[in-house]
Amino acid sequence: MFTTIAAGVGLAATAATTGMSFAQAGKQRKLMRKAEAEADAAMQQARKKLEVNQFAKLGINKEPYELAREALLVQGAQGIQAGVESERGAAATAGRIQMAQQEGQAAIRGQMGQEMQQLEMLKAQEDARLQDIGVQLDLEEVAGAQLAAANAQELGAAALSQGMEGVTSLGSQLAEKAPLFEKNRAAEQFAIGGLNLSGDKLAEFEKAGKTPSAFEKGNIDLTKVSQMNPKQYRQFRKELSPAQKQLLFGTDQFQTLYNQYAPVTSLSR
Repeated sequence: MFTTIAAGVGLAATAATTGMSFAQAGKQRKLMRKAEAEADAAMQQARKKLEVNQFAKLGINKEPYELAREALLVQGAQGIQAGVESERGAAATAGRIQMAQQEGQAAIRGQMGQEMQQLEMLKAQEDARLQDIGVQLDLEEVAGAQLAAANAQELGAAALSQGMEGVTSLGSQLAEKAPLFEKNRAAEQFAIGGLNLSGDKLAEFEKAGKTPSAFEKGNIDLTKVSQMNPKQYRQFRKELSPAQKQLLFGTDQFQTLYNQYAPVTSLSR
């Protein structure tokens, strides 16, 4: 009986360990999916920020150049007026003023172009910087995904492997212990059938619970137990009260007989 209990405990422990292994594998898969979702959300947010070039919002301040053009026009008009009133005449003065205005306009355009070129360079540099960051994010995302997948796969595979080993072990134990349960039950049955209880013990047995259906009240013949088939013996044990079980299984006589029959039933199988 103690061997049977120990075997049952061993099977239960193996089953529990196997279940925990499969549960751990499932947990690793859930953690992996959660980490991937969080990483993807963070990556998407970072990429949206990279789509904005802050320098693209900037433009040159045209007001100083407009004021410079207006000043050239005013000075030109004043120069022509002065030429009209002087002895030199308007024609000669107008030519010089036109040349001066053209040079001034060219200088303004050149300065505006230089400032716009500098701004475009800043935009291009920022685009390049953002692109580099994006490439780094891509590389980190790939590396992180590969590492996370490798870790999750390794942990999941280990847990799954452990679970499969548990299944194999559980199956082996069941295959091994099933005959053990049967032979121990057979030894137990023969031991009960071989008990030689005194009249007082038999009377005490009847008072300790209902008379099993295999016997007539007042006529307890335990030798019939060894002749029962497995189904009949299970029914007999089921009908016994705790006190009756104690009277049968709790005696030194039962233990001695059980130890004698166990090797025999083992060899017979």
